[in-house]
Amino acid sequence: MGGQARQARRVQQRRSAAGRPRRPPAAPRWRRWWWAWAGAAVLVVVGVVVGLHEAGGPTAASGGSGVSGSSGGAALPKAGQPAPDGTFTTLSGRVVHVASLRGKPTLLWFVSTWCSSCQAGTSAVAQNVTKLAADGVRVDEVELYQDLGQSGPSMQSFAKTLAGSSYTSPDWTFGTSSAALTRAYDPASYLDVYYLINAKGQITYVNSSPAATMPQLLAEAGKLA
Repeated sequence: MGGQARQARRVQQRRSAAGRPRRPPAAPRWRRWWWAWAGAAVLVVVGVVVGLHEAGGPTAASGGSGVSGSSGGAALPKAGQPAPDGTFTTLSGRVVHVASLRGKPTLLWFVSTWCSSCQAGTSAVAQNVTKLAADGVRVDEVELYQDLGQSGPSMQSFAKTLAGSSYTSPDWTFGTSSAALTRAYDPASYLDVYYLINAKGQITYVNSSPAATMPQLLAEAGKLA
């Protein structure tokens, strides 16, 4: 009787277990840690992208800059700081020091000739260079060193094509940046970034894409008049 009772209990236990849903086997510990890390990484990336979008920051290069020592994510010079010195060479071959621009407000604009926002921006500045000049602001548009390592038209061809009749304006100078100047003003390798500098040589405003930000640029330029 005792043996039969034990056997009956085993049968009953197997039937009861068969009616219960089975739990999935626990994932290995390494896999659980991996998914936790991946989820955190996704949140960080999403936060960075949203932050950049909301900040409306300059257009960034997708590839290498070709400038030794540049690093993505490095901070740009800010409004309120003295404009870093450095040199660029005008299309006529004259070497200009940024420090020598003091005495008159300047829009110092760094572009890459293969960048669509730079092309649109040059056309926009051509339509507003007289307005900027009326506020005493001259424009120095310079190609980033070695065009950030990409192949684009020459700065002369770029300027003549997009500036049109304003290409010869005495208030607009075109040139090419030295490697040191590019590192100083564009350490993050943005394709398009400009600085409004007052007569004392201090940065007052920083932005990009003049075609999209011209109202803000003109408003800030008006404060320097």
